[in-house]
Amino acid sequence: MARVMAGELTSEAVERALEFGPYGRCVWASDNDVVDHQVVQMQFEGDVLVSFTLTALSEGSHRKTRIFGTKGQITADGQMIDIFDFMTGTTRRIDTDAMGHAAADGHAGGDIGLVRAFVESIRSGEPTELASGARESLASHRVVFAAERARRTGTIVQFESQPAVSFAL
Repeated sequence: MARVMAGELTSEAVERALEFGPYGRCVWASDNDVVDHQVVQMQFEGDVLVSFTLTALSEGSHRKTRIFGTKGQITADGQMIDIFDFMTGTTRRIDTDAMGHAAADGHAGGDIGLVRAFVESIRSGEPTELASGARESLASHRVVFAAERARRTGTIVQFESQPAVSFAL
């Protein structure tokens, strides 16, 4: 079998990856079963309920996110993040492009931000540079893996202990 990519970032390597690797396969005419839409219902400790909806086939080029809570909601479109406070009726707007990030920058700059925070944490010896640690990353990955298991098996997946996930803005 031909070597695919082998760490190279050249036109020839990309063409090899498309021709010989899984990236060039048609998603409709292969064994690819990656979801294009999914609804995941989750219940966390304290009767916190979460309904996550993924829709890959929609208008627009940016990911859209809407999070509803008891005190407010967060709406994001890949560039703008609006935080609406139910109590005050006010909205705080964050323009991620103004922060020097664009959607093409790997999750709107989030990828490079994670790497920079990690490197700075190692360099300074200060874990506080990280927005979340290994425990939170493991917990969030467990949730995603459970959602995939539930999708594939058509069952409800329960954790022996609820993953302790914390989010901060």
